[in-house]
Formats: sequence, C-alpha cells, structure tokens
Amino acid sequence: MSGVEFVKSIESLHDSAGRITSSLKSVVQVIDAMAEDNATFIANPNAAPPGIEGDAIRALLQSIRKQISEIVDYGQQFETKLSTYSSGISDLTRQLEQTKQAAMLDPTTGIGNRRRFEESLADILKNLEDFNGKVSVLLADVDNFKTVNDTLGHNVGDQVLRLVANTFVTGLKGGDVVARWGGDEFAAILPDTSLENALHVAENVRKSIATKSLKNKDTGETMGKVTLSIGVSTHRQGDNAHKLIFRADQALYEAKRQGRNRSIPEND
Repeated sequence: MSGVEFVKSIESLHDSAGRITSSLKSVVQVIDAMAEDNATFIANPNAAPPGIEGDAIRALLQSIRKQISEIVDYGQQFETKLSTYSSGISDLTRQLEQTKQAAMLDPTTGIGNRRRFEESLADILKNLEDFNGKVSVLLADVDNFKTVNDTLGHNVGDQVLRLVANTFVTGLKGGDVVARWGGDEFAAILPDTSLENALHVAENVRKSIATKSLKNKDTGETMGKVTLSIGVSTHRQGDNAHKLIFRADQALYEAKRQGRNRSIPEND
C-alpha cells in the first residue's frame, strides 16, 4: 500500500468513526426521549404492566445510556487522534515523496538520474500498447569530455554537462524522459517514436550542441566547442530494457568509431 493509499484509508476510517459516533449520539437522544415520554410510568412501578418493574426499566435504560455515552466519548477521542495521525501521515508522505524524487535526480544537471531512467523505461515497456507499440532510446556521450575536465577544470566540465542536459530537455517533447546515464553519458526515452523519428530528434540535439561554444565567464574567451556522439535504438518484438539499451550503446560506440559528433542508428 502506498503512502497516499494509506492516508486515504485513515481518512475513510475517520469518516466511518464520525458516522458511528453520530449514530450513537442519536441513540442516546432516543433513550432520553423515551425516558422523558415515559417518566411517569418509569417513576411509578405500580403503573407498570404485570411482571414489569419500573425500577428495572429505569436501571436498564440508564445502563444502556451510560455505556453508549462512554462509547461516544471514546469515539470522539478516537476521531481526534485519527485527525492528528492523518495530518502527521500526510506530512510524512509528502516528505517521503520529496525524498524519493530527490533520489531520482542528478544533482549536477537537475535532470533524472540512471535510476529514474531505468524505472521510466520499465514502466513504458509494461504499457507499450499505450504508445502504439513504439519506444526508442538515445544514448549520448560528450566527445573528449575527459580533456575538458583535465584542461579546463571540473567547474567547466559541470557547465558542459548542464548545457547538454538543458539542450536535451529543450529538444524533447513532453512525454519524453532524459537522464544522466553516468559520467558524461546521457540517455533519453522517446515513447511512441519510430527509429527514423528518434534519429531526427538525436540529430536536432546534436546539431544544437555543436553550434554552442564554451566561454570563460570572466574573460569572455572562447574555450572550444562541445560535440555529442549519439546511438539510437528502437523497440523490437520480444525486447526487454537490457536489449534496447545494449543496441543503443552499440550504435553509440559506432558513432565514436566513425569519428564522433554524429548520430548512428542501431543495425538492422
């Protein structure tokens, strides 16, 4: 049961407790009305029909009323506690959800991390019929990133990673998922997208990156270009996540082998 479902269950229990308490209060009111309407009869045992004692009736009603009143009191206390617990659980659920979301974000770029990518891809593959049976994957690698880090420093390297992440986010559509796969590698999921269209998206991202130059913020000096190599794969009958990613990785390797700064589709 998820945190949200648990909170809803507590709220439902709170509502039920409220209805029960309200019903019991009505029973107490009925007993009070009976006692009032039959006050003379109950107070005068001689007026009771043969075999019935007024004192016994009065005692029975008082006993029932007392027990129900106690239950009402307990019910009201229970409702109060439930309200407190429900509020606390709601706060805890929100905190847990925020923690979960934070655990799926890459702190450097602000996009999803590998875990987010893998969970999203697994979910999409489970519901592939919702995407017309199509999903494609991009794996991208920043060309010569180690050289950037070694010569320009890790601050500039982080700047490059954020640039690539922002370019991917801008170049993808709403239902797509982009994540930092690890190091200088990025991955994207394109639901309801054929290999041809995915390759087109990859090329748009690659070309957009290639037009940008690194600049020293202090001096304005141009420090070089950023380029990407991208491998593209698409879902095949019987595929699982591992096979889909593996073919994209092979295509990425081929893009590197052919000289970098290019997008390569998987082999037929």
